[in-house]
Amino acid sequence: MLYILGLLLAVFASALWGTTGPFFRIAGQWGLDVITVNFVRYAVCSLALLFFVKKGNTKSWDWKSPLFILGSSGMLLSSLGLNVAFMRISIGLSMVIYYSAPCWVMLGSWLFWRHKVTMVQVVAFFMALLGIWKALGGAQAQGTLDLVGVAAALLAAMGYATYVLNGHFGPGRNDRLGMYARTFFVATAIMTALAIYSGNLGVLLGIPLRAWLVLFYLAVFCTLIPYGLFILSLRFISGNAASIATMSEVPFSMMWAFFILSEVPETSAVVGGAIVLSGVALMSLERKPRRSSLGKKGERGSSPAE
Repeated sequence: MLYILGLLLAVFASALWGTTGPFFRIAGQWGLDVITVNFVRYAVCSLALLFFVKKGNTKSWDWKSPLFILGSSGMLLSSLGLNVAFMRISIGLSMVIYYSAPCWVMLGSWLFWRHKVTMVQVVAFFMALLGIWKALGGAQAQGTLDLVGVAAALLAAMGYATYVLNGHFGPGRNDRLGMYARTFFVATAIMTALAIYSGNLGVLLGIPLRAWLVLFYLAVFCTLIPYGLFILSLRFISGNAASIATMSEVPFSMMWAFFILSEVPETSAVVGGAIVLSGVALMSLERKPRRSSLGKKGERGSSPAE
């Protein structure tokens, strides 16, 4: 019974994460750009995390670690890249590309930490590439392909991969929640500088209450709450099981895009997504429990931060 509860918590978190794309599109209707929206999201989340996260053992943290700094920048790149993709290509295609992230984590483990390559990992990696190729080919045939959007989604996936690698090999390996909070604080500082430099913060003064409610939803219901649900699910199920359950975010994102925006995903995105997720699932099942943090979100964060 507790196992089922854990799965339901992970799936519910994925359902909330899946609403990010549609609500980001809605925020854009009030002239809110990618940087401004994410500035508000990061600021709200950081303030909330200050109250929820206790001060940990500072000896386990190396703030000068290049991997920690890279992970913080990766979280930022993950959010900005995916949000740019949402604005330029279909939400379904964006998520298919983004969910190749575990494969880039695996590639980083191969290249920089000399992890032994297994046949299952090789097969999973090429399945992910095949799925993306299938999705892109169909989008091109339908005239919905945008190279900037594709590049943004791919950069988002790689950005998330650096965040996960920090959690597995960097100072965050002993404190997953602490890593998430500290990474968020650093990313918020960077985002604040970008927001000030962009000169678009003034638009926040003229937006209606409905726009603020959308921003609040993106910060709380697309970030804080689903991440908390994911962490809670890990009390009842393994990291691998939770990782596989959260892959339901891809079909959820397509479903919400259809119901909220009347956006129909490309058939190729559905097929390609199935191939990508099959590869990721194969890789997750092959991993040992101690390496489950190479999986998905909570080891990522809200979808990391989408």
